[in-house]
Amino acid sequence: MKFKGKIIISDIDGTYTGSEEGVRRNNEAIEYFKAEGGLFTFATGRVEFSVTSVVPDFFSLCNAPAVMSNGSYLYEQRTDTRINEICIDTSFALPFLSQLQRDLPETGIRINRGKGYMTPEINPAAYKDLKQYISNVTTVPFDSMPGDGWNKIVLIGSREQMKEIDEYVRERAGDRFAVSFSCPTLLELLDPEATKGNQVRYLKKMLGEYTTYCCGDFENDEDMLKKADFAVVPCSGMPKIVDIADIVTCHCREGAIAHLVDLLDHRDF
Repeated sequence: MKFKGKIIISDIDGTYTGSEEGVRRNNEAIEYFKAEGGLFTFATGRVEFSVTSVVPDFFSLCNAPAVMSNGSYLYEQRTDTRINEICIDTSFALPFLSQLQRDLPETGIRINRGKGYMTPEINPAAYKDLKQYISNVTTVPFDSMPGDGWNKIVLIGSREQMKEIDEYVRERAGDRFAVSFSCPTLLELLDPEATKGNQVRYLKKMLGEYTTYCCGDFENDEDMLKKADFAVVPCSGMPKIVDIADIVTCHCREGAIAHLVDLLDHRDF
């Protein structure tokens, strides 16, 4: 069992995904890694009801709890259970978002709660983000929104709008949220303790003596990579993220996870 005591925790977009051939190579390598005693799971901004639209094999690939919703909880698929769920303080978030909607009305707003999404209105930006999950979306004005169980807030806009949205949040919310981009048009707000890195540490404590190999490529992976035993970044990642890597793999299109497994198979990390 050459990989016993090791766990690979991978981001999805731009790390695990990239091309059909790269995903095929990754899947084969993951099955080999697990057969030799390793654990594999994902750390993603997605939630359990939407993730299989991007990774159909998500639940068969994972043999450890997954970090979901960018770090707001761990998900144990065998029992359909959320572990260490960290929710947003809505006594601040509700009036803050209500004011943001008035000040920046073109911003799309998505709130992850329970088994679905909420939005105050499906404007063009929100529709572009939510259209494939529309059956899981509830439209409800802020003055009627439930004030519990918010896992994550996602602010949506064009690349040109996101600079203004980002500045608005950082100037007015201070340290009330953990703020990061998951892609150039999505700004994610969570409780300050709800990060991929903190959930990786919680998972490691649950599992015992495991060496963590965390893989990511973008700004929302930075905390996780810094808290991993080994930070793994595809060469196609953001330059500032590549700079913090302990291990740099091939481009995500070529199978970054497969490359990592090959390195672990032949080198002592």
